[in-house]
Amino acid sequence: MVETKQPSTVSLYERAVAYILTMPRTEKQMRQWYARKTKDQYLIETDIARLIEYGLINDASYAQMYVEAKKNKMGIGMIRNKLRLNGVENALIENAVDEVDNQHDFALSCVEKYMRTKDKTPENKSKLFRWLLGKGIIYDLCVEVINEYWH
Repeated sequence: MVETKQPSTVSLYERAVAYILTMPRTEKQMRQWYARKTKDQYLIETDIARLIEYGLINDASYAQMYVEAKKNKMGIGMIRNKLRLNGVENALIENAVDEVDNQHDFALSCVEKYMRTKDKTPENKSKLFRWLLGKGIIYDLCVEVINEYWH
């Protein structure tokens, strides 16, 4: 016996709410989600406006939560880039990032972790520097913590 698909009785808006409730989303992420589901621009605009009105989409709070969750896992540079990719405006990114204290301790722990099994050679120093930049740690802080560790 072949089963036929029943038309969904759940509206696209209700599915969007359920999608947002699993994890906070930015406006850009929701627009991309809607674009995969429908081509009706009027429906997309009205639903996005409702989601914003009810506070389910808030890029500023998303940026704050993201920075708070990731500040001990990645550098400020990488956090900025990830937020830009998710569609958060630069002003909102800067406001969220400004609240991060100093990442000196995070950078120093990264240096210690990287150098745990390595010798203090010039080659490892340059590799460490590139690795820290790849983690999103800003240039000046990289120089500072490497010099502090090396001396």
